[in-house]
Amino acid sequence: MIPDTVSGKSILYIEDDVVLLKACRTRLEQAGFDVESSVDGLEAMRILAARTFDLIILDLMVPRFSGADILKAIRENPRLKSIPVVIFSANLEVVEPSVLGLAQKSLLKGQCTFQNLLQTINDLLAARPGDPGI
Repeated sequence: MIPDTVSGKSILYIEDDVVLLKACRTRLEQAGFDVESSVDGLEAMRILAARTFDLIILDLMVPRFSGADILKAIRENPRLKSIPVVIFSANLEVVEPSVLGLAQKSLLKGQCTFQNLLQTINDLLAARPGDPGI
């Protein structure tokens, strides 16, 4: 069950595995989240230029703009830098630890159930201070 305090929050999910993306997006929407998705980094950057989100789920290995580059751009943008980011990737060793430190949480796909991902999202959204007008 999703607490009322996080239901309806917006999530950008950046993932190039369309099967995983569709499955997780469907389950997140069923849990009450407004989910927008992107299958590549360039598309994600275009979406982020037009809209802000309550949380971002980010795969590190996406085409056309790496997950690490997306994360750096988010943290350098005053409008986006406070958005919690969950790295959800098959391999966390492909990026420097300093970049991993820019995310609030890093989860390995192979060791994470959907319930773990959902709990992480809920924890981060519940811990986030009041909506700063995003």
